[in-house]
Formats: sequence, C-alpha cells, structure tokens
Amino acid sequence: MKDQSKQIYKRIKKEIKKTPLEYNSELSEKTGAKIFLKTENKQITGSFKFRGAISKLNYLRDLGVTNKKIVTASTGNHAAAVAMASQKMGFEALIFVPETISKVKLEFIKQYDVEIIKKGRYSAETEILAAEYAQKMNLKFLHPYSDPQIIAGQGTIAIELLEQLPELDAVFVPIGGGGLISGIAQYLKSIKPAIKIIGCQAHHAPEMIESIKLGKIVPPSEKNTIADGAAGGLDPETITFNICQKYVDDYVLLTEEEIGYALYQIYKTTQQIVEPAAALSVAAILKIAKDYKDKNLVAILSGSRVNKALFDEIIKRYRTDD
Repeated sequence: MKDQSKQIYKRIKKEIKKTPLEYNSELSEKTGAKIFLKTENKQITGSFKFRGAISKLNYLRDLGVTNKKIVTASTGNHAAAVAMASQKMGFEALIFVPETISKVKLEFIKQYDVEIIKKGRYSAETEILAAEYAQKMNLKFLHPYSDPQIIAGQGTIAIELLEQLPELDAVFVPIGGGGLISGIAQYLKSIKPAIKIIGCQAHHAPEMIESIKLGKIVPPSEKNTIADGAAGGLDPETITFNICQKYVDDYVLLTEEEIGYALYQIYKTTQQIVEPAAALSVAAILKIAKDYKDKNLVAILSGSRVNKALFDEIIKRYRTDD
C-alpha cells in the first residue's frame, strides 16, 4: 500500500489539491494537546472523496477501458467526486442513490449533470444493487470505499500529513464505509507504526465499530444521525473491515450532542463550514484529548457538504449555550 499510494500520488498530484494542515490554537489550549486540522473540506468537490475517484479513473484509463460509462452508488460526496473526475477523464457516470435520499442531497448531486437511479432503502443496499446492475450491463463499478485504488487514493492524505507534520503522534479519522481510514492507516503504519490511528463514529451509526467488536459485519443501524455522511451501513463484503481490524488502534463513539458541539467549535475557531461527519474527528479529540497531552494530533475534516438549515440550527444552539 505504501508504494501504491506513492505511485498514485505522483499520477494525481496535479489533479488534486494539497489541502492545508492548520494549527488550531484555541482547540489546543482547550485540550492540552497540539491540534491540527487537515482541511479536506477544501478539496475539489468539497471532500476527500475526489482523491479516490480520480485515482480509480486514472487506473481504468491506464487499463485501456473502452466503455467509458461507469456506475457508482452514493448519497453525495462520492457522487460529486466521481462526476467531476469523470468529466476530467472522459468518462460518463451513472449514480445510484437510496430511495430515502433527502431532497437537499439529491439536488447536490443533480448539479453535476449525471444520470441518477433511485434504488435501495439505505446506502449499503444501494451499493449492492448498483454493483449488480454494473455486472449485468458489463460496466465498471466504482465502489465508494471497498476498492484498492479508491483506498490508495484516500491514502495520499497520509503522504501529505507526513510532509506537513513529520512529528505526528495520532490521527483522528471519521468512519463511514472505512475507505478513508483504511488508506490513511495502511500508509502511516507502513512508514511510522508508532503513529496512532483513531477511528471516529457516531453512536447512531456504529457499524464499523460494532463489526470489529463482533468479528463480523453487522447490519445497518436504523437510527438517524446528524453525521449522515458517515452512515448507511457496510457492504457485507467490504475489504475495509479487515484493514481496520489490522491497522486501526482505537475507536471513539460520539453522541449527537458531542458531534454538534464539535461542529460548533470548528466553526467558532476557524469560521469554516464543514459537514457533521467531518466533525466526528474533532469530537473524538475533545472527548479523549486528556490521553494525548502535549501530543501532535490531526483531525481529518473530511468534507464540507451540509444542509444549511441544519448547520445554522446547530450553530445557533451551541452559540447560545457557550
């Protein structure tokens, strides 16, 4: 994975942004650790997902794939990333979305002028249906997280982290399907095994953490979370499960209250608007920072896509309580 991510980084470096790593003095003072924010919310299409998408399409181009129509499944960030990467690389994207997708998310995807099919009750089911359709139609399927080239693409974040902060002690990473943390963990553990990799997940969407505990992938949670970008369940065959088992050091479950408070703290201290899923990493740091006094901690801000009404409601609530 180390060599694969390096090779991919060389290929896609000009296509992606090297996102800033920002020291946050207020959060550092608050926690007693040295807190840095890796701002993937500033990545192309507003999330880390563009790295994986452009990585995969580079791979398909190099393979000499002649049918330029591709299929994927997403509720937002991955869809936008695949759509943009497809435009850049000369592919045509067909996006499967859950039948329960919100109007806000659907409109977000529609702005990229792609074909959309609604199928499945939740993300994990939609992914399976999309993969079946791709197989039936003899099209390439871009899994949102369970794919070696997607994972290695997300791992390019770790390359930048070591360039930006060589004395890195721990990285806090939001988990949905696990592609982001898999890429980061595999690369960092191959270079500096002492770096701690901490997975961050919502109490209401704890599929990866529960799966790790039980040693098998659990069904999707039926609860709702404001961190919906990191929810929806796991593909029963996902390769990220074994990677997380092997490389992730610890996990932190966050309540809706903790996620909302972290979202507010990010906005208060940086004036940056991020999605609640991105706030999982900061929420986890705020929760367990006492264990990392004076250490260099990185929180991955995974994306910027957020329902404005929800964001304003959360900020108003915590500003009043502050």
